[in-house]
Amino acid sequence: MSNEFDTDDDEFEPALPRGARKRMDPGRPQKMKQHQQAVVNRLVQSVDGSLVTATGFNPTYQGSRHERQWIIDALGGFYDDNHITDVLRQVKGGKEATVYCCRAHPSSRVQLIAAKVYRPRMFRQLRNDALYRQGRKVLDEEGKEVHDDRRIHAIVTGTRYGKELTHTSWLSHEFETMRVLYEAGALVPKPYIRGSNALLMEYLGEADAPAPTLNQVTLAPAQARHLFDLLMDNVRLMLLHDRIHADLSAYNVLYWRGEVRMIDFPQAIDPATNRHAFTILQRDITRLCQYFEPYGIDTEPATLAKDFWGLYVSSRNPALRDFDMVTEMS
Repeated sequence: MSNEFDTDDDEFEPALPRGARKRMDPGRPQKMKQHQQAVVNRLVQSVDGSLVTATGFNPTYQGSRHERQWIIDALGGFYDDNHITDVLRQVKGGKEATVYCCRAHPSSRVQLIAAKVYRPRMFRQLRNDALYRQGRKVLDEEGKEVHDDRRIHAIVTGTRYGKELTHTSWLSHEFETMRVLYEAGALVPKPYIRGSNALLMEYLGEADAPAPTLNQVTLAPAQARHLFDLLMDNVRLMLLHDRIHADLSAYNVLYWRGEVRMIDFPQAIDPATNRHAFTILQRDITRLCQYFEPYGIDTEPATLAKDFWGLYVSSRNPALRDFDMVTEMS
């Protein structure tokens, strides 16, 4: 049975003038063999079956054989480009992605970086993704909108290439959303850089103690009031920058030493183009309010959602001034 790693000696044999072979260095065949083996040793099989070049990347975190190769495939480029020096531990696993705590390269001027590695496309099981894709632009690996008809057709028809483009677009949307919100002053992790299947961002916590999510924390009453107001201010800030989280709850808010960061933005929507925007906004606010209500806070999620939406309509999208029309569309 053939092996995709099998090679032929002639593949590495240079073209020689007639009769030149017998004048070669007697040790050359062995040297050629060593060269051939070196090339093969630099090739490893990635998770999706393609061949990739191995690097000196040897993460401390082991995981399973499959997970380790997945990490090397996704994060090896960040290691080669001096963004990280090691992967220390898994922080959070999920259906869509896994987050790892990485040792940052000294040039990063931070000690730790979080790496979010997206699962290979065959493992992605995002439910009701059409709800979040409604009105959403297709982005390429550089975060630029795709206008090419061939690519758009591939996505619409669901070809293998189209699914790869969709996967890239989801990742680009999350990175671009974090970038826009971070620059606007929202409480999100600082995004550093993205690769073909992963992104690097600010890490919250210590190497052996990552920041817990808000649902795992018990707050003092005064602190609860402060954080509730702070998070509602951020929901409003996001909305005014044309973003709704679309999966916001205490499970997607990190807490560390009195500070919070909202995380996980692949489903974020643009309220100007998604006709379900108000309903999604109200759901986000309601889920956050459910966490704070046991602290005795009168949250009034329906009122907050209506007030925020009215502010958005009047200040960011004058064409939708008729609030009743917008809620009916939702």
